[in-house]
Amino acid sequence: MSRMMPQRWPRMTMGIWILVGHLLLSAQTQPKNPGTPAKLRVQAPGTQMEVTVDARQGKLGIAMPNPLLTGLDATEVTAAFTDTLRRDLEEAGPFSLLKDKLPTSVEASTAKAWLDTGAEWVLSMRLSKAGEAVTLVLQVLDVKATSQGDGKQLRYAFNKNYSGNVALLRRIAHTVADDLVDRLTGERGIANTRVVFVRQMAPGIKEIFQVDRDGANPIQLTRYGSLTLSPTVAPDGRLAYVTYKGGAPEIWGQKKSGGPHERLYPAAAAGSQGSCYAPIWSPDGKRLAFTQSDRRGNSDIVVMDVQSGRVRKLTDGGFINTEPSWNPAGTQIAFTSDREGGPQVYLMEEDGSNVRRLSGEGSYNASPSWSPNGAMIAYVSRFEGKFDLFVFKLEMGKAYQITTGVASSESPAWAPDERRLVFSSNRGGNMQIWTTDLSGNSVKRLTEFTFCQSPKWTRSR
Repeated sequence: MSRMMPQRWPRMTMGIWILVGHLLLSAQTQPKNPGTPAKLRVQAPGTQMEVTVDARQGKLGIAMPNPLLTGLDATEVTAAFTDTLRRDLEEAGPFSLLKDKLPTSVEASTAKAWLDTGAEWVLSMRLSKAGEAVTLVLQVLDVKATSQGDGKQLRYAFNKNYSGNVALLRRIAHTVADDLVDRLTGERGIANTRVVFVRQMAPGIKEIFQVDRDGANPIQLTRYGSLTLSPTVAPDGRLAYVTYKGGAPEIWGQKKSGGPHERLYPAAAAGSQGSCYAPIWSPDGKRLAFTQSDRRGNSDIVVMDVQSGRVRKLTDGGFINTEPSWNPAGTQIAFTSDREGGPQVYLMEEDGSNVRRLSGEGSYNASPSWSPNGAMIAYVSRFEGKFDLFVFKLEMGKAYQITTGVASSESPAWAPDERRLVFSSNRGGNMQIWTTDLSGNSVKRLTEFTFCQSPKWTRSR
């Protein structure tokens, strides 16, 4: 039997993210607060002429000679810094990284030779180590401006110093990549972002983890020895999630940035208030929307003011209403409901008014996630026993299919720059975390652990 499907998502440079929330089971123990990440110091020396380059039309050719090293092992620098920066720049989008037949020196007299290779920027880098501190001096030669000059003066598109502990070489590489993207496009890159997700440690035990955007540097964020699910990250990095460590599901997390993990809801041990699931921070970080169920099997969307603990119910009517997702302004919520039969995606105002259905095609559409720019909503649609990712473009009123195939793709969420989605899928065997561009053609595996689910992509951790 054939099925009328929404259109395939066209190739585009802007991106989207999707998110999913589902219910589950039990546990015990206190989470360790993750250590505060070391800070990087960035300063502009101001000793060189800087030239602004506008390369918004098409990709900019960029060359990256190996850095000059003082007090550092070349093998360590290549693995932790150079290779990381190259991958970041290759995946960033606006750059074309040049590798072959490059000049051996960076000076005004070689600018024409660099220009002939297609390079418009050349990265000149010096890395030095003193004790456990490492300093990077980065100068980005503007090849065109230099070649058009007097042949003596170097002209720079970018010029900064970075410093930190030697263990932060990868982080420094990510920061450099994001700074270069920002300089070129005016928008922040995503190399220095994180993905938070759920990992199964053993049957009946799941914990919250995070990894860097490229899958490196895994950190365990909770240690309850129980079921811990549905992570959500506030704009300032605060974590919230559902845990069964006390038996019934409770929402735990941080009231203050860097603060301890504590019970957020219910105020006392869960009892007659029903179970709670699928929390998500509001864009202002002051509220949590989540699902609360009753003993009749119904569930509703509620919103809680985190500091006061006051809870307001947004839906009512004897249906299953779940998986809330805020729009970027915090004025509307997308959610899943079975009020018309099977699960579908609906929209409502932040006070619960003006409920209207969003999804059209398909008998099972769920797990909406509003895009960071507010123009799109991603969700999953089930067909023949598996889920695929879709995106609904609000202005056009149309849905576009992102993933296809025999595997199931679930729990989608947005990249901060909206160029990719992160999601869980069993396409490699057990459930792992993957990313895809909006065409569905560039799918990459992010994790290599035991079963993983419910990813969220964030700048703030």
